[in-house]
Amino acid sequence: MISNLFWLLAVIVGPILLGGAIAYALLRQRRLTSDEQKRSDAAAEELYKHDENADTRHLGGRG
Repeated sequence: MISNLFWLLAVIVGPILLGGAIAYALLRQRRLTSDEQKRSDAAAEELYKHDENADTRHLGGRG
């Protein structure tokens, strides 16, 4: 009897809790402002530039 109750909780309540957690995460997510997006793009561009100038000879790449 107890094992049936456990499986009932696992099969019914588990997905409900998981769905609630996903819905909560989606509701808490926000879009970046245009200023934040520009700063993020600039930082990514700087990282790419730094990576292109990296010395990768020890990895078999170019120096």
